[in-house]
Amino acid sequence: MKKIFIIGPTASGKTELAKFIFDNFKTEIISVDSAQIYQDMNIGSAKPSSSELNSYPHHLINLIKPTENYSVSQFKKDESIVSSEIFKNKNIPLLVGGTMLYFNALEYPIDDMPASSEAVRKKVSEELEKFGLNHLYEKLLKIDPECTKIIKPNDKQRVMRALEVYYLSGKPISSFQTRNKTPQSKFNFLKIGLMPQDRSRLHEKIEIRAKEMIDKGFWDEVKGLIEKYPDLNADHNSMRCVGYRQVFNAIGKKVDKRELIELIIIATRQLAKRQLTWMRGMDGLKIFDPFDLNKEDVIKETIESFLKS
Repeated sequence: MKKIFIIGPTASGKTELAKFIFDNFKTEIISVDSAQIYQDMNIGSAKPSSSELNSYPHHLINLIKPTENYSVSQFKKDESIVSSEIFKNKNIPLLVGGTMLYFNALEYPIDDMPASSEAVRKKVSEELEKFGLNHLYEKLLKIDPECTKIIKPNDKQRVMRALEVYYLSGKPISSFQTRNKTPQSKFNFLKIGLMPQDRSRLHEKIEIRAKEMIDKGFWDEVKGLIEKYPDLNADHNSMRCVGYRQVFNAIGKKVDKRELIELIIIATRQLAKRQLTWMRGMDGLKIFDPFDLNKEDVIKETIESFLKS
């Protein structure tokens, strides 16, 4: 059984490529995006529009409320159920997104890491506010020096997550990280990677997207989330998503439009850098430049060859 992956950093044109493949092959699209799983989070997650979804249905979007949690293991279970139905329809699962942990879980054993809880997130957030990120990182150095070889001192989200895991389990996060990198999947994957040769062009796309999101009402979208979900706070995973975090933190503060856009651009570039780093370590990834005008013809030939093999 075969599956096709479209993997790439944010703003690299994954959705447009997915539409092209959908039009040319018997596929069904599965979203591999940790922001698009949330209901009512549309603009900041670059979720396809209603008209696009009518023409190009996506599985695994709008699954849960922004106040709910969703884990990698849950994604793996949900994807398995959806793919089984797609195979029954005699179609090929087309998995599209930039959440690298989700893609990794489809090929390799996943770590049985404890899910976070609101109480523990609050505890770590209060510790961050009171003592600062350097204090948290120093604590992590003592608790789990192994993980600090990977987690940088300024990577707030991963530092906080590592401490959450320790508080929940009493074990360092590195003890959960799988050493076995032998694929555990029965599927044959074609992994298409969109990796720009010229990083500056991706940065331009990111800048354009950030401005368009604000113009389309991103600020009002987040304000609407706060009104609709009174319990929503900065510690929820949904509000840790790039873009949402910056707007959520800006609401109620004197942050002008230009400054907010710049904050979103910086955070999105950092996300893209992490995504590209992860992609470079992937096995069997067929790389295409998203800004190559001829890429669709070559990708079409690649898919045809894959499906015939």
